[in-house]
Amino acid sequence: MKIVLIQPDTLIGDALENLIPRETNAQLCRIKIGASSATNDDWEYTLDFSDRKLLRKTILSEKPDVIINSHLITNSKDNPTKEQIWNVNVDLNDFLITTAKIAEVHYITFSSELVFDGKRGPYSEDDLASPTDYISKSLLARENSCKQDLNLITLFRTTKVFGYSSYDNLDEVSEIYVYLQTGIDVEVKNTVISNPVWNNDVARAVINACERKKYGLYNLGGADFLNEEYKVRLISKVFGFNDVDINAEDAPEIKKLGLVNLKAQTDLRIDFTKYESALQVMKYYMDTNFRIMSI
Repeated sequence: MKIVLIQPDTLIGDALENLIPRETNAQLCRIKIGASSATNDDWEYTLDFSDRKLLRKTILSEKPDVIINSHLITNSKDNPTKEQIWNVNVDLNDFLITTAKIAEVHYITFSSELVFDGKRGPYSEDDLASPTDYISKSLLARENSCKQDLNLITLFRTTKVFGYSSYDNLDEVSEIYVYLQTGIDVEVKNTVISNPVWNNDVARAVINACERKKYGLYNLGGADFLNEEYKVRLISKVFGFNDVDINAEDAPEIKKLGLVNLKAQTDLRIDFTKYESALQVMKYYMDTNFRIMSI
């Protein structure tokens, strides 16, 4: 099996890049959507989406059995413009759907729990979306494009993804860890209850969908429903910050997000990892990487 992975330097892409060679016999071709068309030492191609002819030609020349697109904008912390959001979440996705149809291959991509407004979660695959801002509306447009042909497409809707990144992506856990290192008391506002999902679990769901040829919409959410305070307390416990005071306050209205993952458990045989257990693996990766860098 040959897999083309779009955007290997995301949290999901990173986990796929690590697990596919270890757990499958698939060949992996990694394409970074960037500003140049030069080959990069870290992946096979860096291609500009504005040159769509070259991008499609390159993908088709690899003769893939599966195209996985992990390129997604789900937050505004990097201040993306509306044009950038739509370009990544909708236009690139539509382009890759068409490319997969031309090649007659399996297409896999991702959306987010953010297509819901958080008034009555956790949500199943059958619940109606209720987007509240431009990013969530673009994610719903992405889902609608995929749903036009779910016989050849697997769409994974995820909760907030966390996990170790060899590309130095700062996930929520890493951001909290960096803050805890300052020793300053932590002020936490509980605004959301959800079940964050480990990037390794997402990658294993994708691998199983590839190997079992499973199509359709699947929710991927972790084993534990947590608010911000409990996440910080677990991160403090696992990483050994026992002397930091955590002061928590509830927001006037707490969003109830989260995704019901029973379909993924049944069809894809995924046992979602408990949050604390995933943190322990992350700590091992981080400690090991630090030791290697120090040698």
